[in-house]
This record gives sequence, structure tokens and C-alpha cells, in this order.
Amino acid sequence: YFVAIGLAFLFIEIAMMQKMTLLLHHPIYAIPVVLMAFLVFAGIGSAWTGALLSQFNSKQILFYAIVSLVIVTTIYSVFLNSLFAWLSSYSIVIKFLISVILIAPLALCMGMPMPLALKEMSDKRKGYIPWAWGINGCASVISAVLASLLAIHYGFNQVIMLGMGLYIICLLIFTLPEKVFYQ
Repeated sequence: YFVAIGLAFLFIEIAMMQKMTLLLHHPIYAIPVVLMAFLVFAGIGSAWTGALLSQFNSKQILFYAIVSLVIVTTIYSVFLNSLFAWLSSYSIVIKFLISVILIAPLALCMGMPMPLALKEMSDKRKGYIPWAWGINGCASVISAVLASLLAIHYGFNQVIMLGMGLYIICLLIFTLPEKVFYQ
């Protein structure tokens, strides 16, 4: 689960940096805008998870977050290039704002799986939490290089789809019965 989250998050983040370079016309603009938007909105999504837990259970929240993520990325894969072509004549400030607005729903949803799993672990297997953080951190380091290598060979759209597949795997793992998950 934590390997999949670490890989998936950065696969999508790095691919979106490349995609936003098409809109913002230079990586010097795209990288900080994308990083800032992902960090801020994933943090908001993580914080929002705590509030949602008072109304829904962890499995429901994760299901809706990942389904929303799949829907948004599918829409983006179909329409993003056309949207960028349409926005090409707008000022850079407008393009910055649009970039942040486009990343916000992705990052909000992507900020939820980690705190949900950590909450479940803190209730059932508190001793595994440092392992979860360590495994996730290692996967994040690997994913930065792996995303670039995969993009060179298969393209950034496929890296995003692979990230979606990894989030779906997270959902499947999370919904396993506890006795299977904690064996």
C-alpha cells in the first residue's frame, strides 16, 4: 500500500509538471507552480480527511477520493491539450492561476490515502507506522527517477495512467479483510 502511494503520487506529480510546461511554456515556471499546488492542496486534502472521518468511514473516503481522481485524470487526458491550446494567448498570471485550479482537485484527492492508512494503522498496528513512513519515503525517491524513465519510453500520459492504476491497487489493498492485510 505505502509503496503504491509513494510511486503513484510522484508519477502523477512529475507528469503534471511536464503537462503544465506545455501551458506555461517553460519548466522554470511549471515546476514551482506544480510543486506548490500539489503540496498545498494535498495538505488540505490530508487535513480534510480528519473532518470527513467524523461523517464517513475510511473505506468510503478512500473509495470516493480514488474514484474522483480517476475521473479527473481521465477528463484531463482527453481535454487538457485542447484547453492549453485555447489558453495559449492568455497572460502568464492567468495561466498560473489556471494551473493551480487544475491541480487542486487532483492533489486534494491524492492527499487522502496516506492519512487514512496511517489512521487505520494507529488503531490496529501502531508499531508499523515508522515502517509505513520509511517504505513510502523510499518509494517516493525511486518514483522520481522511475517516472522519468517510464515517460521517456512510454510517454507522460502512460505514467499518469500507471499512477491511477497504483491508486486503484491501494483501494483494493485497503478494502482487504483485516486478517489478510495484517498477516
